[in-house]
Amino acid sequence: MNIIDKIADWLDVFDKFKKRVNDWCQFKDTQIALAVVMFFIMLVTVFYSMYKTGLQWYWYLILLSAFALGVLLLIVQVTRKERKTAEKSPLLEVATIGLDFNKTILDNIYYVLRGFEKIDVEKTKIDNFYSVLTQRFEDTDSEIHFIGMNWVELRYLLEKFKEKCGVEYSTFEKSQKLFLEGKPVTAKKLSNNGLRKNPEKHFVDKIDNCFPR
Repeated sequence: MNIIDKIADWLDVFDKFKKRVNDWCQFKDTQIALAVVMFFIMLVTVFYSMYKTGLQWYWYLILLSAFALGVLLLIVQVTRKERKTAEKSPLLEVATIGLDFNKTILDNIYYVLRGFEKIDVEKTKIDNFYSVLTQRFEDTDSEIHFIGMNWVELRYLLEKFKEKCGVEYSTFEKSQKLFLEGKPVTAKKLSNNGLRKNPEKHFVDKIDNCFPR
């Protein structure tokens, strides 16, 4: 059974890694970076082939100009498409994080964070924690201040909210009520900094135990 458990643990870790890579690839900056890398790889490959065939220098200039023009046209087309999509799709204003949990679950999470000294209990009382995560932004002046916490741990916690209630990272950012070491929590930082490593197992276990199986 120990071998079976280990295999199951490895598969769970692989699934989490695969999900994080997929999230990372969905991030717009990542897609742009990958596109740029692929473009330069293709460009270098074509130029090397031309060099091997002994073509004159002006062919390099012609090809480079064609590539530049093609990229420019592609960017223009993508920009136009995004503008049309934005015009057709009405923007839905996000007014709340709106976690649909009973208070006991959020209380347990708060106590776990307090036990690990990862929440500023002076600035964030348990009622503040609950109101930020459940009420409309305009209906509460409360804030959540995380301390002694790295982005990996914060991402793991917010990822649980995302899995259970479908809350996007951008919603936490738009609330302007979540802070890590005094700095606002943003979707970009969660997506980039939260992928570097896994949280400690004891932290993961404590957070997981707050949610019903």
